[in-house]
Amino acid sequence: MRLFNRLSLLVATIIFIACGEDRTYEYYKLTEENQWIFSQMQSNYIWGDTMKQPARNKFFATASSFFGSLLKKSDKTSFFCDSAFRTSYGITFSIVRDPLAIKASKSYAPVLFVEPGSSADKAGLKRGMWISRIGKSDVTANNHGYLERGEATTVCTSQIVPDTIDGSFIWSDGDTIPLTTATIVEPTTLQLDTIYNIPDHKVGYMLCNRLADAEEINQVLARFSGEGITDLIVDLRYCSSGSLQTAAEFASAIAPEASGSVFCSLKHNELNSSKDKEILFSTPSTALNVWRVYIITTSATRGTAEAFTAALRLTLGSDRVILIGTTSAGENLCTQSIESPFDFAINPAVAYIYTADDAPLSAYGQTVDYEISELSLPVIHKLGDVNESLLYCTLHLILNGTLPPTE
Repeated sequence: MRLFNRLSLLVATIIFIACGEDRTYEYYKLTEENQWIFSQMQSNYIWGDTMKQPARNKFFATASSFFGSLLKKSDKTSFFCDSAFRTSYGITFSIVRDPLAIKASKSYAPVLFVEPGSSADKAGLKRGMWISRIGKSDVTANNHGYLERGEATTVCTSQIVPDTIDGSFIWSDGDTIPLTTATIVEPTTLQLDTIYNIPDHKVGYMLCNRLADAEEINQVLARFSGEGITDLIVDLRYCSSGSLQTAAEFASAIAPEASGSVFCSLKHNELNSSKDKEILFSTPSTALNVWRVYIITTSATRGTAEAFTAALRLTLGSDRVILIGTTSAGENLCTQSIESPFDFAINPAVAYIYTADDAPLSAYGQTVDYEISELSLPVIHKLGDVNESLLYCTLHLILNGTLPPTE
């Protein structure tokens, strides 16, 4: 009986070899992009050491979908980057219900920032415009992605203005603005820097959208130092990327006494523990002589910017580093960009960011000392305008020690 089974198996094997076709090479050729992604994720992803092999049919998905399928559900940091992802209309916006409560169910996308040189900038979109339609669709919480990137389209805008009769606020029809196809936009480090002179204070103000160009930051700090500023406002409301090393250099100029101490550390999984590293405060080329630093944050403040804030607060203390705005995003993972041979890159989270007291950076964001929304006023003033809600409140706090009255 046993001999019969062996003979049957041998015959079946011979028939398979003679009549069948080994398509292993073809399978790997068709799935080589996703095979590469899986290999890189196993080797580098913070949860790669526990990653299970996907079913063979899963490898036939598009590269972006396959990458997304490998991510841990709680991972909001890792991202896939191809030629389409690199493009943008250049609009920073929010999605809110009608702030005047005239049409309570209607949603708007207030324009908060327009990246210089972007499609939106060239089309004439400005901060303070309220977008109500994208193409032929009303703005909703579900279709706001159409405002991020895509082909040529149009946006309908409105504005909130004071009523000339009773001073209340009313809607004013705006323009229908054509947007050209989204283009590749590289956010700049500093969008604005200036000095405000208020009684007994000379306040340096920096709007940082990216902590990347240390030289540009140092040039502004040197000017602030030469002007003898007494207080510093670092506006990180839209800061969502950058280098931890640049953030450490920036912080070193504000806290020169911390030179040589730990700014933050990166901790990988056990497989990559040899890559763990400490990032240190450096000896700054320019040291600011300011007692208090005011940092503006919103839910768009994330990652590197949060590490910067946490390090300064831990080093100088909460009495010297004041947070104003709204709670930050709570991104405590560091990503690594890995270029593929297939014209895309994956950016998996590879390490946790730890503060100098050996605690993970908060995944719940950093709570502010003074909470106020950027949209607390119906009229959105230009960034840098002393009437702009967050800047106005910060300057009032510096001058008076309190926020201005709500009314």
